Amino acid sequence: MKLESPTFVLADMARRLNIQFGHWLSQIDDAREEPSADESKPEVSAWPLRVTLASFTEREVSTRMDAVTQWAGEWHRAELGLPAGMTLVWETRQWPRLGEQRFPSRLVIDSPGALAAWVNESSRWNLARSRRNALVRVFPHVARSSVCRRHLAVLTDWTEQDVERLHALLAWFDANPRSGHYLRQIPMPGIDTKWIEPRKAVVRDFLLATRGQPLAATSKDFHEICGLRKPSAKLRFRILCPNLRASLAGLCDIEAPVEDVARMDLRVRSVLIVENLETGLALPDFEGTVVFMKLGHAVSELARVHWLGPDHQADAVEQPPLPHLVYWGDLDTHGFAILSRARGIFSRLQSVLMDDATFLEGQSLWVKENTPNRAEDFRHLTPAERTMYAGLRANKWGVNLRLEQERLSWPSCLKALQNALIGDPQERSRMRESN
Repeated sequence: MKLESPTFVLADMARRLNIQFGHWLSQIDDAREEPSADESKPEVSAWPLRVTLASFTEREVSTRMDAVTQWAGEWHRAELGLPAGMTLVWETRQWPRLGEQRFPSRLVIDSPGALAAWVNESSRWNLARSRRNALVRVFPHVARSSVCRRHLAVLTDWTEQDVERLHALLAWFDANPRSGHYLRQIPMPGIDTKWIEPRKAVVRDFLLATRGQPLAATSKDFHEICGLRKPSAKLRFRILCPNLRASLAGLCDIEAPVEDVARMDLRVRSVLIVENLETGLALPDFEGTVVFMKLGHAVSELARVHWLGPDHQADAVEQPPLPHLVYWGDLDTHGFAILSRARGIFSRLQSVLMDDATFLEGQSLWVKENTPNRAEDFRHLTPAERTMYAGLRANKWGVNLRLEQERLSWPSCLKALQNALIGDPQERSRMRESN
């Protein structure tokens, strides 16, 4: 026998409103101020909602008459507190033994607003609806977008001042779709990079929505969508070769826009790419060598530096001898992700100190990797690297382990780097004589 109490239904409806809040809000028809029935979306019930409260037979009622009477009384009292837009439907039944009996049968809820009032969420619902309607009046395409569901906090949690800033910013981008400004140059009071930076995803998605574009188009860069000029990515590298430093007035540690680095046209014999800044700063001199530091996943920017010889320039006419490329990263899942991305640009790239032997030798220095990479495989890894990566993902040596490159024995690391960068002793001698 089913007897849904007012307390249970109230809690269930509160949960349902919380889950469906964004969906129901997005279905609001401003002209009717109520949601439209949308049978194409099974997660959103057509309105009005009908909640069945009871299912029983005469025999069940006769054996539990006290419980049924108490339950009916609870609903009678709850009915007195129902807000407008909610109706408790009573049903009269005629039974052979019990005669005529009247029971609460179902609860009919006309709209999300009525439901919100019943579960004490009227303020939140009305605020969200008001803010959404204000957006739709200025930007009609928002009505057909899922942006309000994706960024519901804008409608329910943001301060009024921040919502006004968003409106103003969207209007400015609408009037200036290709301004070519830097982000900091946007001439709007109260809106600066400190306000926009943590809200880039929100601004991007709402701007797409105002244009009637799908939010799935988020692969585009924020600056491109907003028509802004993107600051140049910067590369930091050190010149480890004394002769090269001398040709640059002694410059050693350089950080410059990638375009400027590409124009330098350095003639180097070897290039080392290290994942972490401290590792690069600690390196001693190596003949004919430069080291790029702390690029992380931005290692792809190196594809724009032609004197490194990326694969897309492999067929260039009169190309000088390509430098030897070596990558050294942390022994963790993200280190191998960066290595694979780098080798996708430079197929000749060699890794060093990224094998299981190095990992096992540093066992006492293992630490936890908080958020391991979830990719199952990387196409540009060698078989040995792929096996090492798979072992880390499968927790072969322990759960979410990593070995940071700075923690390894420095003398052993330098020896491994020297062998990788310069090669055998005869080759090192030849390089000294040529310099």
